Amino acid sequence: MEVRKICQWCGKPFIAKKTTTCYCSHQCSNLGYKGRIRERKRQMRKMQELLQPKQAAEGQDFFSFAQAAKLMGVTRQYVYKLVKESKLRASRISGKKSLIRRADIELMLKTKPYERIVPKDDFDMSEYYTAEEIAEKYKVNAKWVWTYTRQHKIPKVKVRQFNYYSKKHIDAAFAKYKTDDALTEWYTPEEIEKKYGMTRVAIRSHIYRNNIPSKKEHGQIYYSKLHFDLSKNSAEESKAEYYTVKEAMEKFKLSRDSVYNILQFHQISREKNGRFVRFLKVDFDRVMGVRK
Repeated sequence: MEVRKICQWCGKPFIAKKTTTCYCSHQCSNLGYKGRIRERKRQMRKMQELLQPKQAAEGQDFFSFAQAAKLMGVTRQYVYKLVKESKLRASRISGKKSLIRRADIELMLKTKPYERIVPKDDFDMSEYYTAEEIAEKYKVNAKWVWTYTRQHKIPKVKVRQFNYYSKKHIDAAFAKYKTDDALTEWYTPEEIEKKYGMTRVAIRSHIYRNNIPSKKEHGQIYYSKLHFDLSKNSAEESKAEYYTVKEAMEKFKLSRDSVYNILQFHQISREKNGRFVRFLKVDFDRVMGVRK
């Protein structure tokens, strides 16, 4: 019976005398043995390199940024990031030298400021929200909750694979978004565009200048209908009492320079409304009447 095999060293096919034979010749067998020894030594060196920083750090209480990075198994740039974000404390002892205490590294690795994992039996669920409960109560996207709580460092508890967020901190964080309960009617941007013929940029500018209440529900923005209508009505009434430079030019057949010269010579007060300069009609009509 012939046993056809492939040599594990040179890769050539050969006929083996035994089923346990792995090499085609004595030379390939010796080379394979030496290769295994080299690989074993390489793995040993690699393991020693991994253990060396920890062994060298035995009894050491202070580390440079490079030593701390090797001890934690991260890059030096990541250590700088931890210090910058105040997650890890470091002490500057000179203009070019900073040290990190072993105690501060151990404290950072043991604790997280906004997340902890607890057994289900030790967990009081009445003091926490789920992401779905936050989304339903405050009318936001459940996926947005994760990002918001990370950015604002809301205390979080992880029970098995589920996250729970502190009610006290969530309610305090969302308190600034609370709107007056008396406001029941709201405009969407699309409704304002259709009714007043305004662009999105103009709407945002008008909302900002007039401090109009707004709210956001499930990613959709709403503006108080009462406040927006009042601001537009007052703007229209105010507009009827004023000329813009363009309106004065068209009515009295004047150039732009002539209008500005009249305003300056007769000391007519003017104001900037958005990108338009306007002035009282009664003052300008009086001056133009004198000129006639």
